[in-house]
Parts: sequence; structure tokens; C-alpha cells
Amino acid sequence: MPADYDQEKWVELYKKAILELEHAKMTDRIGDARTELAARVEKLHDLPGLHVSELHAIDEARRMLLLLEDEEGQYAAEQKSRALEEALHKLRSIAPKIQKLK
Repeated sequence: MPADYDQEKWVELYKKAILELEHAKMTDRIGDARTELAARVEKLHDLPGLHVSELHAIDEARRMLLLLEDEEGQYAAEQKSRALEEALHKLRSIAPKIQKLK
């Protein structure tokens, strides 16, 4: 049975963030979801009722987005390290040619 908040915009943006496969889009998707989660929490404070189940789901979504951000940060660091290693390897491979030019 779907939750009564399944049609809220934060749910859509959260799903897009966790299902995103392109690293280039990941940070933006996470940011969009975080912004919408914060806006929804603010709106819920002004609405009558307890909204316990939605607030719990929002809290879980926030934790998952933090994990996703951490993983994305690790991936970015690994990519940077690989790029630096590759650049260094290329420099080392052309160093003898440069030395001959001197």
C-alpha cells in the first residue's frame, strides 16, 4: 500500500537522486532532493497533524543521500587520483624525448 506522501515532489527527486547512474549529474540530483526535503519539512511544521510517517521517511531519505554523497566523493577522489597517475605516466614516458631536445 503506497504511503500518503508518495506523490510529494521530494519523493520524486529523491528517487531520481538514488537511481542516477551518471556521476556528472549525481551532485545536482542530490542537491535538488536535499532542497526539496528541507522545504517539505518546513511545510509540514505549518500543517496540522503529526505527519510521523512522512517525517520518518524524510529522515531516512536524508541519511541515504548522505551515504550517496560520501560514495560520490570517494568516486570523485579516485577519479582524480587516476587522472593524476595517468598524467604522471605520460610525462615520464615523454621525459626522455624532452631530455634529447636539450
